[in-house]
Formats: sequence, C-alpha cells, structure tokens
Amino acid sequence: MSEKYPLTIYHNNHPVVINSEQEWTLFVEKFKIIHAAGGIVSNENDDILMIFRYGCWDFPKGKVEEGEDWETAAVREVQEETGLHDILLHNPLPNTYHTYTLHDTPILKITHWYAMQAPLQSLVPQTEEDISQAVWVAHDEVAERLRDSYLSLKGLWELVVNN
Repeated sequence: MSEKYPLTIYHNNHPVVINSEQEWTLFVEKFKIIHAAGGIVSNENDDILMIFRYGCWDFPKGKVEEGEDWETAAVREVQEETGLHDILLHNPLPNTYHTYTLHDTPILKITHWYAMQAPLQSLVPQTEEDISQAVWVAHDEVAERLRDSYLSLKGLWELVVNN
C-alpha cells in the first residue's frame, strides 16, 4: 500500500502514529483490512451533511463493495445513508484509519473520504443501518456535533476546516 507518512491510526481510541512503510507493515499484519468510502457534503448554504448513528454524529460512509472504486462507493454510500441525490464529487480528502474488533477478528478500517456538494434537499436516514438522523448542519456547528464523536472524524474535520 502506498500510504503517506506520518499517518495516524486510532487504535483502541488512542492515536498511533505510523512514520514509515516498515511501521505500517508491522502494524497492519495483525488486522483484517476493510475499505470504506464516504463524503463530507456541503450545500449552497455551506451546511454540512451529518448522520446520527450509534449515539454519535458522523459523516455518511460505508464499505466498498467488491469491484467498486472508492469514488463510486463514496457517492453510493452517501445516497444510501441519507437519500441525497444530485451529488457532485470533488477532491479526495485525507483517509482515516481506526481499529475495532468484530466477532473476535481485529479490523483496520481505512475510510477514503471525498469533498462533495449537493443542493439543499430533504433527507431520509437509512434506519436499517441504525441511522436515526440525517441532517444539514451549519458549518460552524459541525465541530460541536463531533465533540463526543470519533477521534478520527474530529481530526478529519480539523484538516478540512484548516485547508
């Protein structure tokens, strides 16, 4: 894999900084790697699309399907999780990395993020994926919504805002 170093992996909710291909190889050999893709979507009012799932605010994303490229997966997942349509895909954003355990299997999830834009429209949360809300959030309120969310998302949002 061609990662850019240093990169931060959130392992057991603590940041682990990987500085080289050798460190990456040693770290990832303990995990099954799952790729996901999603978007930070803005509308014409500069509101940001967010979802609420498992008690946390999040950006829409999901697993990449077999044979699917990351860009296609990102748009599909945003559509499925929020009912959004007329999505314009823009530039890639930094990937996020976090670990978890599923059925005793350690997983490293690499999420490929993209900046996207769509017109302001009604949203429909994908309740079968445990999404209870899909909402447009004022740009200056996103950081507050992420306050009690995942560390990887806080870091991603800081990068987006500061670049």
